[in-house]
Amino acid sequence: MFDHDVVPRVSVLMPTFKQATFIRRALESLKAQTFTAWELIVVDDGSPDTTAEVVHPYLADPRLHYHRLPRNLGLGAALNTATALARGQYLAYLPSDDLYYPDHLARLVSLLDHEEAVYLAYGGLRWRAHTESATLQGDAAVGHEAELLFNPPPVRHDAPLTDGNLLALVQVLHRRGLEPHVQWTPRTERVSDELEPDFWRALLHHGARFAYGGEISCVWVDHQDQRHKLLAGVGGGLSRYRAYFNIEPGHWLNWQPSRGICVNEWQRYGRFAVPRALPSTGGLKILLAGELGFNPDRIMAFEEAGHKLYSLWITHTEGWDNTGPFPFGNIENIPYAPGWLERVRQARPDIIYGLLNIHVLQLLCELLDASLDIPFVFHFKEGPFMALERGQWPQLMHLLHKTDGQVYINRETFEWYQLATDHSLDPARSFILDGDLPKADWHTDDWVPKLSAQDGAIHTVCPGRPLGLDPFEGIAAAGMHVHFYGKHFQQWFPNWTRNGLASGYMHLHATVEPADWVRELSQYDAAWHHIFTSTNGGDLRRASWDDLNLPARLGTYAAAGLPWIMKDNRGSHVALQRIAQAHDVGIFFNDFEDLAAQLHDRDRLVTLTTNMRTARHLFAFDTYLPELVHFFRQSIAYHWNGSAHR
Repeated sequence: MFDHDVVPRVSVLMPTFKQATFIRRALESLKAQTFTAWELIVVDDGSPDTTAEVVHPYLADPRLHYHRLPRNLGLGAALNTATALARGQYLAYLPSDDLYYPDHLARLVSLLDHEEAVYLAYGGLRWRAHTESATLQGDAAVGHEAELLFNPPPVRHDAPLTDGNLLALVQVLHRRGLEPHVQWTPRTERVSDELEPDFWRALLHHGARFAYGGEISCVWVDHQDQRHKLLAGVGGGLSRYRAYFNIEPGHWLNWQPSRGICVNEWQRYGRFAVPRALPSTGGLKILLAGELGFNPDRIMAFEEAGHKLYSLWITHTEGWDNTGPFPFGNIENIPYAPGWLERVRQARPDIIYGLLNIHVLQLLCELLDASLDIPFVFHFKEGPFMALERGQWPQLMHLLHKTDGQVYINRETFEWYQLATDHSLDPARSFILDGDLPKADWHTDDWVPKLSAQDGAIHTVCPGRPLGLDPFEGIAAAGMHVHFYGKHFQQWFPNWTRNGLASGYMHLHATVEPADWVRELSQYDAAWHHIFTSTNGGDLRRASWDDLNLPARLGTYAAAGLPWIMKDNRGSHVALQRIAQAHDVGIFFNDFEDLAAQLHDRDRLVTLTTNMRTARHLFAFDTYLPELVHFFRQSIAYHWNGSAHR
C-alpha cells in the first residue's frame, strides 16, 4: 500500500483527450516502471469518449489521480492544471497515446539526482516507423539543445516535423522551480504546434541546462490524430482542429501553426461577433452541407438577410478549407456523426445548399439519397477533373442530374459540363455564381498612394500561390518588384522565394487580413493571377482547369481595386480572361518585357485601376445574395411542383 501523506519523487502528468483506446497502454507502461515513487495526474480535457470508464479501475492504485475538465480547454491549459496539482520533486510527462519502457523514470531520476546543474533530463525515443534517436532532430542534437532550439535549421516543406521541436513530452523529466516564470501557453492566448519547443526555449532562457539520459527509453506513438498533425500536418488545419476538439461558437482562436495558413480569428471575424439579424418572417431555413472554401464569413450575409442556417460539415478538410463550428454566427451545427440523418429531419430545413469542392461529393450523395424529400441545390467549384481521376465522376453526375438546382462558377464551366453530358443539364435549373467570393464588408475606402508614384518603379503583388511566375530571373530582369504575401506560400515555394530575394526584386510580407486588403494592397500597381498558356484554341473540350477556374484571390484583388495580370490567351476559352475583358480590368502579356512596358503606361494603369474600383461590387457575395435566394425559392418550387417531370 502507498501512503497518501508521502510526497512522491516524481509527478507524471498525463493530459488526455478522446484517447480511450490508447490510455490503457500508457497506464500499463507506467505501472511497469522499476522506479515506483511516482504519482500520476490524469487531466481529462473534456473527452467525449469512455476515457473516464477506462481509467476508473486504475484509481484503486492511490498513486493515480483523475481530474476532468468541464470542457476541452486545450493542451496548454491541461498541462498547467496538471502542474498545479502535482506534488512531486520532479515532473515527467506521459501523454495518453505514448508509453514508457520500464527503466525510463529510473534512468532520468538518477541523472537529475547526480547532476545538480542539470534542470531537464530526457530519454531517447522510438518514433515514426521504427526510427530511434536521442531527439526528434536526431542524435547529433545531444549537447546542442539550446543552439538548435533557438536557431533551428531550415525545414523542408514535406518534413514530418516543421515546428523545430527537439523533445517530445514523453521523453522529458525536469526539476521544479521555474513554474512562476515558465508556463504552458494556453489556447486562449495562441494555438500552435510550437507549444513544446516554446516551453523548452523558455526554460533555457531562464538558465535551465538539458542532458541526455543515454538510452532509448520511451515511445512517441505515430498516428493520424497527433496534435502536431492536426495543426500543421497534411489534412490538418484550423477547421479540423476546431471540429476535433469541439471548439464551440464564441471561442476565438489565434491560430499560428508552423506550416499552413495563420489566422487570428478575432482580428479576421470579430466584426461578426454580434449577430446582425435574427430569422425574419419569410426567411428560409437553409442547411449548409459540405465546406466553404476560403471565405466562410460570406455566409453571414444569409443571417443578415433574415435566413436561419444549419450546417452539416465534412470531417476531413484540406488545411486551407473552412468548415464549422465557427466562432461567429448563429449556425446550428449538426455533426456528421451517428444520428446526423435524424437530426437533419428534425431541423426540417427548407432547402439543402451543398457546396463547394471535390471533398464533399460523398457526403452530398448520402444526403441526396437519404429519402429526406428536402429541396437540394448543388454548388460545385473545384474538382471536375479530379472527380474523373479519383473515380468520383459518377457521384458528380448523380448530383448534377438529381438535385433540384445547380450553381456553376461561370458560364464556361456550365458549357463544359453540357459538352460532357450531351447537353442533358437544364439551363432553367442552373445559376451562375463564383463559389468563393468574399463578403462585401471588406470593401473599405482605405486607399493609399501607389509605391510607384514615390520611386517610379513597378510594384506588383501576389498574396497567393505564385503559379507561373518562375523563373523569377525574368521578372527581375524586366525591373518588376513582386511583393509576396503569406508565410505559408513562402514555405511552399522555398527555391522560388530564395531566388527572388537574391535578385532584390522580391519582398516578403505576412498574410494580409481581409480588413486590411484595401489599406495594404492598394499601394501596388497590379496583381498576379495564375500565369499559364491556354491550349484549348476555343474548344472547351480541350479546356483544362486553369481555363475554367476562378482563383479565390479574385475577390481580394477586386476589393483592393487592383488590375489583374494574366497571360494573353485570346483565341482560347479562359473564364478569367473573359471577365477581365468584360470589365476592362486585365493586363494581358506575352512575356515579362511586354508586361513591364504595359505597367509603365501610367495613364492606362489609372484607367484599369478606376475600372476595377468601379466594378469591385460585382466580386462580393452579398451582391448576388438576393438572386441566389430567389434561385433557392425557384428550386423549392421545382422540387414540390416539378419533380414529376424529372
